[in-house]
Amino acid sequence: MYLKYFVILIVLVSAALFGGFIGYKLNSNAVSKETTINVKSTVKEILPAAEYTSLVYHYTSVITHSEAAKLFNFDLPLTEKKAIYTIDGSIKLGFNSADIVVDISYNNIVLKMPRIKILSHEIYPETFSLYDEKTSLFNRYTLKDANAIQLANKSEMELKVRQNRGLYLQAMKFAEDNLRQMLENLPGIKGKYTLIFDWQGAK
Repeated sequence: MYLKYFVILIVLVSAALFGGFIGYKLNSNAVSKETTINVKSTVKEILPAAEYTSLVYHYTSVITHSEAAKLFNFDLPLTEKKAIYTIDGSIKLGFNSADIVVDISYNNIVLKMPRIKILSHEIYPETFSLYDEKTSLFNRYTLKDANAIQLANKSEMELKVRQNRGLYLQAMKFAEDNLRQMLENLPGIKGKYTLIFDWQGAK
């Protein structure tokens, strides 16, 4: 009879321990999930809210231009003109911070970063300077010519920047350095999580 009660006691104790273990696991999962949500929210609140400029590329272009009036693909005599200009500009590289996706993986905060792109390109007409100009009697430079030359140079500079992988790598590095500085010392993150940057399109 005592054996019967002993068996029942063992069963009850085992059930209690198992139930406690399940409860502990469920509670741990709930706390872990809540912590993950809190960390994500904290990171999203600290990240910039709009476009983020990580690199500003300043340049001075030297533009050599020449043309002549044509007739049936032949240059007409006395219509050739040549000029050398310089102009300053700046191109901003960065991304839209709203496109950053935050994931928590174990003790890592993974920031899935959007592609670096050209955010803006500004040229400074006040720096447009003429260094040499040769015009003919029948074909002189006009304000319309100057505007066309500036726009053509603007497009050419944007193409050069897009083809310059080094600038994009610099923009990515500067963004990582700045965001690390903003996030790594936050309470709840410092010493607990490692920041990992996963750039879209990075090779």
